[in-house]
Amino acid sequence: MPAFAAPVWVGDMETNDTSQWDNALNGEHISVVSSPVVQGSYAAQIQLTNDATWPNGLKRVELHHGPESGRTDEGDELYFAWSFYLPETLPEDPGSTIGYWESDQSYQQMMAFNVSGEHIQFITQRPEYTVQWEGDGKVTAGEWHRIATHVRWSTNEADGRLDVWFDGEQVVNQLAVQTLADDNDHFTQVGLLRGAVEFGDSPIIFIDDAVEGDTLEDVHPDLPGGEGGGGGGGGGSPAEGGGGASDGSGGGTGGSPASGGAPSTGGGGSGGAGSDDSADDGCSLRANGGSSSGAMAIALAAVGLAAIRRRRADR
Repeated sequence: MPAFAAPVWVGDMETNDTSQWDNALNGEHISVVSSPVVQGSYAAQIQLTNDATWPNGLKRVELHHGPESGRTDEGDELYFAWSFYLPETLPEDPGSTIGYWESDQSYQQMMAFNVSGEHIQFITQRPEYTVQWEGDGKVTAGEWHRIATHVRWSTNEADGRLDVWFDGEQVVNQLAVQTLADDNDHFTQVGLLRGAVEFGDSPIIFIDDAVEGDTLEDVHPDLPGGEGGGGGGGGGSPAEGGGGASDGSGGGTGGSPASGGAPSTGGGGSGGAGSDDSADDGCSLRANGGSSSGAMAIALAAVGLAAIRRRRADR
């Protein structure tokens, strides 16, 4: 494995628990396993079930990381990346949000990665909900994938910037968009998040090699050994216990309609209290950013899902 620059923070479970992370939402559904892993000896196994319900009704099991205070201030920049592995393809309906950034205290989601089947979308929320990039057939089961982002934080669309890499390929390049909701610190959560709906599956996602840094080299957007490299196979057993205190609370006024229809309002924080308000083939680059909330988010989710299904039916 090649040598990388020194990161600011690492969440790779090499402590054999989730203590590197600030918090875990519904952490009783998270366990640390030795296979599959993309690097080192351990990864986090996250399983979403119907009883993993947040006070606002959302179904969620997530790891929470908040950069040090000041690292998401106006004009600051940071890089963040993580690797994920799906033993089975996620269903198209309901869709799932696997990672996002959100403002602390006000719980407004700013950007998110939503997965429906093998389809992935990257969306922004300000000044309106906008799909910035999407890729069909990208989220293949039984393989590790890596997402990396570079954010310049700003409440001003002209000053904010976003770069995104998927499996080492840059798919969003210097997008000018609002990246800060307000002057609160912003945090990220990764795992599985769905709307307040019952579902028949019990999906599992493995998370490994999460890194925050000051440069792209710090967070290495490629998987070890190149795309698809590293990590073992096997789905693992359902998570029973494991790491993380599930004492964070919050709801979120954000609400990102996932491509499969999941309104992914965030919330969490390190034990803090929050209020509860709540496709083309291949890849394409989009412009502009956005926000949505509450009932409008759910309505947009339904519209987005219907549009994706129409596009697929027309092929």
